[in-house]
Amino acid sequence: MVDIRALRFLGNGRSEVTEIEKPNLQEGMILVQVMSSAFCGSENKAYFSDSINLVAGVKGHEAAGIVIDEQNTQFHIGDHVVIQIMDGCGQCYFCKKGLYQFCSSLKYKSGTHAQYIVLPEKCVVAAPKDIPFDILVLLGGDTVGVAYRAVKQIDVLERKTVFVSGGGPIGLGVTTLLHYLGCTVLVSEPSAYRRDYLIKHAGAAKVLDPKNEYWKEQILDLTEGIGPEFVFECSGNPEAQIQALELVRCQGTVVFCGENYNGLSIIPSVHIIHKEVTVKGAFYFSPEDFLQIIQLYRKGLDVSSLVSHIVPLDQAPRMMEQFTQGRTGKVIIHPQE
Repeated sequence: MVDIRALRFLGNGRSEVTEIEKPNLQEGMILVQVMSSAFCGSENKAYFSDSINLVAGVKGHEAAGIVIDEQNTQFHIGDHVVIQIMDGCGQCYFCKKGLYQFCSSLKYKSGTHAQYIVLPEKCVVAAPKDIPFDILVLLGGDTVGVAYRAVKQIDVLERKTVFVSGGGPIGLGVTTLLHYLGCTVLVSEPSAYRRDYLIKHAGAAKVLDPKNEYWKEQILDLTEGIGPEFVFECSGNPEAQIQALELVRCQGTVVFCGENYNGLSIIPSVHIIHKEVTVKGAFYFSPEDFLQIIQLYRKGLDVSSLVSHIVPLDQAPRMMEQFTQGRTGKVIIHPQE
């Protein structure tokens, strides 16, 4: 068995580049040569964990690459593809509609921080060959994919003032997309690096530091004293999620797309009922969403400035450390280099 190189998390904030066995190809599977793989904030849990179960295996779930082998699938060698990590049963109501993320038997695929990955056919989506891999990994990954899924939940009209809570990778994508759609975007983000990055590269009109005791008053001042009509909560921080419900104006809408598995203490009468607030969620995205995102890209949606660092695999451990400290924008690694 030929060994391949990969980035492996060691737990407790450490990682290394190591050699692993090249995965086996089975019926209905595709072998992809990974050309671009992006870091995602959801990987922080495994990166910092001391649990063997969480740390085990190669991580990474945002990638673009080339099909180099397949076993009786609809793909062909040489096809350019992006990775969809949602592995549904393929037979239920939602799977048949291409909404694998809602399958009750859902499994997650990962392992793109490596030179090669083997995936089921339904976890691979064909991509145009004229779009660079470093752009495809954004358009077909969480940064733009989840952002698009979140924004399409509501009818965002031009010239609306919108509040985005959290300026990490998802917040960057949401801000960029809203700016492209003509909105005035206000953002809260504790990282000084990311606050500056959101202004310069994502089109944010103003970025506030939530550690400043007067930042909520500033949001109200910028939204006619009644709060934003639309709020996108992208951090997953429980305190920030409560603040999103508090800040949104009466009859406004909050879209949650930052993951929180630890729970949230809300008072329905205070946070939702008496304000007549609409609360929505945005979970991952579908192959159909990806096709619509490609159309936006061809119409002028520019996401290239969201990437602050592109590095070869050997530099990935150092960049992962900076990424988890909030000192980068989107980070892409090139496993083949």
